[in-house]
Amino acid sequence: MAAVVELRLGDLFDGPSDVVVLPCSTVGTITPFVANRLLEYAIPIPRSGMGLGEVDIAPLTGGENIAQFVAFAASVGGGSSSSPNAIKSIGAALGSFTREQSSARAISAPLLGAGAGGLRSETVVQSLSGGFQDNAVDDASLVIHVLHRSVFDRLRGGVASVTEERPQTPQRVFISYSGTSERHSRWVAELATFLRQNGVDARLDLWHLRKGMDLPQWMANELDLAERVIIISDSRYTDRADKRSGGVGWETMLIQGDISQLPPDTRKYIVIVRETEFNKGVPRYLKTRFAIHWSDDADEGRLRKELLQELYEIELAPPIGRPPSLYVTM
Repeated sequence: MAAVVELRLGDLFDGPSDVVVLPCSTVGTITPFVANRLLEYAIPIPRSGMGLGEVDIAPLTGGENIAQFVAFAASVGGGSSSSPNAIKSIGAALGSFTREQSSARAISAPLLGAGAGGLRSETVVQSLSGGFQDNAVDDASLVIHVLHRSVFDRLRGGVASVTEERPQTPQRVFISYSGTSERHSRWVAELATFLRQNGVDARLDLWHLRKGMDLPQWMANELDLAERVIIISDSRYTDRADKRSGGVGWETMLIQGDISQLPPDTRKYIVIVRETEFNKGVPRYLKTRFAIHWSDDADEGRLRKELLQELYEIELAPPIGRPPSLYVTM
């Protein structure tokens, strides 16, 4: 299976991602649209002297609600021209970055080289996706954003093989917990490792939070991108959540805000209680939700299986058989 490539109508700044890709020229010039975004999010300007098809990637400090990294892609030469090979090289560099950086899985890019570069949009999609899929890890995704409806409709009809390369990508699951002790943190990491080994893109601060990153912004970004959220709660987590204290307190406010916008029957949030006494490990705002009681003496193998069944929404009810014949022959 290859990494997935999708087309999306709209601005690449509309939603969160791990890496946002901005076009520039080899001499460092940018479009007015990009210039406005640089000013809005205090992003440094690209360097001059990049080679055509070269990519510079750096942390997006202060803009983690948009992305963790910003990538400047030299998609246009000094003479306002581009080439399919240059766009493919950009795709390859973005794909390679997903192998180098475990927190980079969702990449957002525009139609690089389709404006000033003079390339057809179909050529851009084919070249960019080809380079990306040849080099990216299997659970990475590249979303190519298209600003104009007419172009989007035309591309969507012509690149179905790209957008349908892989119908299902790994679930992105954010794990919220409190570092109660080294032993507890180790157990959380082991559970997250187990999930990743079983096809789940488990997201953990231990692996995906970069030094110097703004913690609340990172949490907000991860919650927005997550398909499911696992809350691992114990007495310490409960105390911090109820008092709105520290990172757990901030996360609690974000989670409550998210839950308020979801339908009542949402299954996005899964609660795991790591306490011998169940009630001591449940924050007030989660007391009405079904939770998995996962104490120290619990059957680890059985509960891990149940968690996977919940994440993959496996139907546990037995199949419905044929109704019996109600006719009586005389």
